Amino acid sequence: MKKKNSEAKGSLLPSAMADVELQHIERALAQLRTMHKQSSGTLNVEYWRERLTAVMKGYALVPAQKQRIEALRIALDTVDSGPRDGSGSRRKSTNRLWAKAA
Repeated sequence: MKKKNSEAKGSLLPSAMADVELQHIERALAQLRTMHKQSSGTLNVEYWRERLTAVMKGYALVPAQKQRIEALRIALDTVDSGPRDGSGSRRKSTNRLWAKAA
């Protein structure tokens, strides 16, 4: 029976594996928000949106996971629209470093 379910879903990975990705994104976003408040750099919101989209497309998600993704998208929107330092300097991003470290 399980085999038929996985075949019907195509090549999607199991929802249990999505939890690891979501936990990583949640931790990274929390840390990056803290860094964003403490420095003049800004976080690369688009990178994390792409990560969330990849999770949405790559895993067979349960409703609770979809809700977590929506909450993370809202959090990213909040950070993206947050106050800027007004210096007009190029945006700094540490997202790739965090992704490598995790």
